[in-house]
Amino acid sequence: MTDASPSVSKLAGQLGYLFEDDPSARAASAVDLAARLNHDDRLARAIAKYPNRTDAEIQGHLDEFEDRISTADVEAAMQQARPGHGDAG
Repeated sequence: MTDASPSVSKLAGQLGYLFEDDPSARAASAVDLAARLNHDDRLARAIAKYPNRTDAEIQGHLDEFEDRISTADVEAAMQQARPGHGDAG
């Protein structure tokens, strides 16, 4: 398992799926999106490290993992995920 931060390209893909699933997320700030993505990232790493634990036990391990996604990376990923977000068509 690696502690490398997800690439901007990977974050853009995650944002693309997030924006499809939750269109209201398009209006979220980069700070809010970074917090959400960091939570999801920590959760994924906890599940990988503790695969046979209950959801509650996994939640108890989230603080073992540092945030790896910066607001700057999310801002760059937002530009890739919504390349024409200001266009009308």
